[in-house]
Amino acid sequence: MKPRDLTPVWALLLAIWGIGCASQGVSAPTPVASPVGPIRVGVVTSISGAMAAFGQASLQGYDLALQDINASGGIQGRPLKLVFEDDGSEPPAAAAAVEKLATTDQVPLVIGAYSSSATLLAAGMAERHQIPLIIPIAAADEITRQGYRWIFRINAPSEVFTQTLFDFMEQAERSIAEAKTDRPVRLAIVFENTAFGTSVAEAAERQARARRMSVVAYQAYRAEANDFIALLQEIKQAQPQVVLFVSYLDSAIALMTQSRAVDLNPRMFAAAGAGFGLPDFPRAAGAAAEYSISVTQWTPDVKWQGAGEFARRFKDKYGYLPQYHSAQTYAALQVAADALRRASSLDRKDIRAALQSTDLNTIAGRVRFDNTGQNQHTMLLTQIIDGQFVTVYPSDVAARAPVYPIPAWQQRPSAMIGSGKAP
Repeated sequence: MKPRDLTPVWALLLAIWGIGCASQGVSAPTPVASPVGPIRVGVVTSISGAMAAFGQASLQGYDLALQDINASGGIQGRPLKLVFEDDGSEPPAAAAAVEKLATTDQVPLVIGAYSSSATLLAAGMAERHQIPLIIPIAAADEITRQGYRWIFRINAPSEVFTQTLFDFMEQAERSIAEAKTDRPVRLAIVFENTAFGTSVAEAAERQARARRMSVVAYQAYRAEANDFIALLQEIKQAQPQVVLFVSYLDSAIALMTQSRAVDLNPRMFAAAGAGFGLPDFPRAAGAAAEYSISVTQWTPDVKWQGAGEFARRFKDKYGYLPQYHSAQTYAALQVAADALRRASSLDRKDIRAALQSTDLNTIAGRVRFDNTGQNQHTMLLTQIIDGQFVTVYPSDVAARAPVYPIPAWQQRPSAMIGSGKAP
């Protein structure tokens, strides 16, 4: 992995601290039961390490949400402060961070972490210390299948990622049926061997077989890998009609640029969010990113309450449109503030009870948790067209029709428009 310039991350943290956030070494811990002063909430994310780009996007969402909550009077007249812990992109550190926040800092509530691997361990630690944990992004199905009582996930799990993609595939095929193109029954699944990657890949394989698709390749790769030529040549020989990637940013860039290099030409390059959903992806991958379709938790033009205004304000402040990572952390803090306002006290059991009864419209849609702590969240699909993320599915919120099937590498850039039919 390439070294990252972490200056923007730490600059953002300092800016958030400046408007009312606390961190280790900045101020003494405030007891949970204190009747005056700020109410502190713990946040665990990847400020450094391999996931730092996602951590920065997460921090930007927390930043705007914190400003809005405090500008509207905070929590029953008390300001909200955030206590940040950096997990360094390492799962054991995420668990240690939750333990510190629960015991040393004595916060009543924690939000985080980022990756599924980190969040799996963080969730176990939250359950051990009986502290509510709001999960904004991590998608591994296993997180809410442990029988935990203190875990509340806002985003959709991995299984919904693949359900949405496969629903789209089937509808897209019907939309070009008059061209007498057969169904995309030949599917290749390529995934990083992390908790997130494995969870999505396993769900994809199960659903593909249930829908009578043929899984012609099922390939895991090491998280630190960057040379995929041999793997992609093997995928090419399997002649898939759809290639599904489950990858973080650096791998996403390499997989698409190397797919072009080996002339791999499916009808669709699909992705399960993660690296494919970051603004850095089309910028770094350039023309190789064009036409890739990714499932996502949120888009700037989705018709959810406050989403468009959030996107406008975010761009004004940070210079680019937000992706789902920032929107989900903004929504997570919305949910946390709502629960804190409704809870009968700052006792963790009372906050958990408030979270269990949540029914809130956020910028990420309506949030209501089931008895496993999972919110029933609607997923969206975006396609990169002319270097920009465009919402193409579901049709009732789509900005335009998808390009499907996509042109072969040798046919670009002349074939730059699709059939004009939205599935």
